[in-house]
Amino acid sequence: MGRLPATFAGRIITARQPWIMAGEVELTTGQTGIQFPDSTFINNTDRPFEIHRLIPFVVAEDVNLVALTTQPDQDLLSSLIRTRIADLGKTQQLTKSSTLLRLMVKGNSERTWEWADPYYLAKGEQLQVINDALTFPTGIDDLVDLKVCMAFQGFFVTIGPPSESR
Repeated sequence: MGRLPATFAGRIITARQPWIMAGEVELTTGQTGIQFPDSTFINNTDRPFEIHRLIPFVVAEDVNLVALTTQPDQDLLSSLIRTRIADLGKTQQLTKSSTLLRLMVKGNSERTWEWADPYYLAKGEQLQVINDALTFPTGIDDLVDLKVCMAFQGFFVTIGPPSESR
């Protein structure tokens, strides 16, 4: 984990609560522009969400959307999905272009995209995540689609006691 700042927006952080924003979406071979539903990665609370990492994971599924008993290698699966992430609240792209999930993560064991400094989503801000599937390789028995799972992990931060105005 990166640094834990003492302040947010000039106010002292008095507490942190672990939090995760996760979502899943299915993609078939060659599908493009598949977005997680808008409400998936929105901060609709009155506390800032301090994001420390993104954990992407891909699951191979059969025609019934059941995970294959023998999963292909995660390196292969994450090389079949391109993702584009934007912060709509700040009008800020987090990726320059659609990027292979495999390139976002470090190493083979952790498979996370971690930031030295946290990234904040204030109330009402949301991340838009759009995915493209490359053509699936032949030779993987029963592979029909890929479930793309994304989890933004971090903390809700408390920056002051509750008041009558919030």
